[in-house]
Amino acid sequence: MQEPFAASRIESAFERIDKTAFVDELVDSVSRLKVYSALLERSIARESCMASMYIKESLHSSRMEGTRTSLQSSLEKTALEDDSDKNVNEVKNYSAATRYGRDYLMRTGIFTEEMFLEMHRILLSGNVHCLTDNIGLYRTEQNFIQNENSKEITFVPPEAKFVKPLMDNLIAFMNSPTSGERNLVNAAVIHEQFETIHPFADGNGRLGRMLIPLFLFKVHEIEMPWLFLSEAIEKEKFRYYKMLNDVRVNGAWNEWIKFFLGIVDRQCAKYEGNVLKIEELYELSLKKIAKISSSRLLKQVFSCFFKNPVQNSRAIEKETGLSNTTVNRMLDKLTANNIVFSDERKRGNLYYFYDLIELL
Repeated sequence: MQEPFAASRIESAFERIDKTAFVDELVDSVSRLKVYSALLERSIARESCMASMYIKESLHSSRMEGTRTSLQSSLEKTALEDDSDKNVNEVKNYSAATRYGRDYLMRTGIFTEEMFLEMHRILLSGNVHCLTDNIGLYRTEQNFIQNENSKEITFVPPEAKFVKPLMDNLIAFMNSPTSGERNLVNAAVIHEQFETIHPFADGNGRLGRMLIPLFLFKVHEIEMPWLFLSEAIEKEKFRYYKMLNDVRVNGAWNEWIKFFLGIVDRQCAKYEGNVLKIEELYELSLKKIAKISSSRLLKQVFSCFFKNPVQNSRAIEKETGLSNTTVNRMLDKLTANNIVFSDERKRGNLYYFYDLIELL
């Protein structure tokens, strides 16, 4: 077995980074992120649709760790508040942990050990696949990373006794003043350092990917942590793993950062298009709603479908505070006009807003 990796303090990474090696990628990704962030700031649909996008991001990140479920199944189980499926629960927990991190940063403005430990607890709580009883705690034993196919050990993280000092150093760095183009480079370095420390017995990959948008939110590069990279990372996951490991083995920081910036650029471009399409759908849908009825109740019920495009009456009652009778009356109007579609169960009907599902 390999010896545990002797990780250095995060500041030492910058001694091996040559910014001239990724100038074009940095300019492109910074520019693209600014456009995407500005689009979100003025989007009328952003609050409504981001919950659905969180679920999609959670799905892609969780699938990299072996979770097997679909977007539609995740949306359905979320609407039904069904916790019988471990795979779906892992997706829901990922969303909940990200929201906790966002709320913690909004409240305190800083990263802390408390925040990391609580995010880990949320991620692995309840009926999920979990390889440890040490939930919400740094690891106390040696762990390792292995190839998912060959089971060959590809990396042995630092010894457990070094986890806390390394994490203290990482957290201090994440809270240090930074600005401008350095923020995206820092996000790449922070992600790599966290994955190298591998501070928990399980859940490190998912937490590490959560940190990217949370850090950029903290340093005001984006108004909210709505930078969703896991879809692109999942598509190139073996390249992603190789790039991370090459930093540890060969000090290949420039190559890793160039790869990371490319992911940011491509995903921002993709989500610019998604947000514009969702915004257009939102406006067209409201016009349809207005033709059906001038009642604010119909709009209130319909708006729930942008938070989760699969709903049932109980979930909408909980979200809106409206009575069961009112909600069902509004749902009947929406189905009669082919805006949402029912699965026509005898009890607990699910309603699908397919126009939005197709855009996610």
